Amino acid sequence: MPLPPAVNPPLWPRALHPMMGRAGPEPGIYAAAGLACLPSWFLSALAPALVDGTRLFWIDAGNGFDAYGAGYAIRRLGADARAALRRVELARPFNLFQLETMVCRKLPGLWRGEPVVVSDPFPMLYDEDVHIRDARRVLTRVIEGMKALPAVWMVLSVERPAPRGRESWARELLSHARHVARLESAGERLRLARARPRG
Repeated sequence: MPLPPAVNPPLWPRALHPMMGRAGPEPGIYAAAGLACLPSWFLSALAPALVDGTRLFWIDAGNGFDAYGAGYAIRRLGADARAALRRVELARPFNLFQLETMVCRKLPGLWRGEPVVVSDPFPMLYDEDVHIRDARRVLTRVIEGMKALPAVWMVLSVERPAPRGRESWARELLSHARHVARLESAGERLRLARARPRG
């Protein structure tokens, strides 16, 4: 079966250019890392794209989907927040095994070219109640799943201490990204800054 074309590839809001580029990006993994507010900031930064009709999947692994903050950003653009947020297909895995299932099995059956956000997956991968061997396998499978589906993947990696033996996992995931940006403080504002281009 042929793969579906991208659905109305968005022109990314200026705030996301350090991560996504100025035009609709090629399929692949794009990543942002940084402060705990990254998922909330990123969703609000997507407001212009949502208002313009972009649809996307949001896998809310870190339970940080801030509909209230995004709604405020959308209303500031003069748009209907409820209508714009309906363009986000939200999924919340409750453990890392559900995260693997969503990325590797469920999403490929639903995907029709939409961008996909994987928001803050590391609290699940760092769960010390899960044996390190099993968590390592899930990380590998999630990376493989993202590479297998030719979507535009946006990984949001909130920086936090890693348990012993898992310190390199965030760097490993980010190493697969075409571009990596960091959320930084710029005076009283936050902004993304390009961290590392990738060929």
